[in-house]
Amino acid sequence: MNDTRSIMVAVFGLSQREARVLHTICLISKTRPRTYELMPTNGRLEPDMAIVDGYDEWAIAEWLKFSANRPMLPLVLIGEHPKLDHPDIRIERPLLPTQLLNVFDRIKLTDEHPAFSPQETTNIPPGMPVDEESIPAQDSQTVTFQGDPRLRALVVDDSLPIRKQMQKELSQFVGHVDLAETGEQGLEFIAKKRYDIVFLDVVLPGLDGYQICKTIKRDKENKDIPVIMLTGKASSFDQIRGKLAGCDTYLIKPADLVKFKEVVEKYLIKDGT
Repeated sequence: MNDTRSIMVAVFGLSQREARVLHTICLISKTRPRTYELMPTNGRLEPDMAIVDGYDEWAIAEWLKFSANRPMLPLVLIGEHPKLDHPDIRIERPLLPTQLLNVFDRIKLTDEHPAFSPQETTNIPPGMPVDEESIPAQDSQTVTFQGDPRLRALVVDDSLPIRKQMQKELSQFVGHVDLAETGEQGLEFIAKKRYDIVFLDVVLPGLDGYQICKTIKRDKENKDIPVIMLTGKASSFDQIRGKLAGCDTYLIKPADLVKFKEVVEKYLIKDGT
């Protein structure tokens, strides 16, 4: 079987937020040879794997009925359930795109059906960190490039095309790029890692870019990190708000490559590095 075809994922349970995480995985996978698609459980297509909320009794009941005639269908179980003693892989909340991609990519396709290879079948205990940088560059929120391995950048933007564009352009300068879809996700990254530069969208779901910038600049550990605000317009009002929030400069989206490189060289490339 050709490993480049779409892998259909049946979903049982999950919250709206977790459904969005799955949707993000599907979007990211469009740039990869191996893609994922979500499939309604009442659809005509056969799934290649399933993800089930082990804390949702309705989801468990539906899965048991659905899997009765599909004993070889790989199962990713969130949490635990006494009726499901031997899932192919078990994970815990919170669900993260990088974690789920790591799990999904363990699927080994065969001529008969997809299955987890025995040596790859595993449980991921609660709180165990996923090695994000071991995932190929196009696969996850966190990617590793051939730029300066000492440098790390963070891009916070709710637009996948913008994140991908920034990721591509930064790859020639830095060794690591982290991508966040929301301000809250961006703050989670900043709480765990030290960055050399942050690109921050003005308009974000939840906390906006100004609020995130203020939070960064008020932190004595992070206040010196250059924060570049990304905006769709160049109004003086937006620039004033950005300066009050503490941002170092602005870039207009989509970023002009010449201007982008000028900004990187000004704030990131120092002392010949």
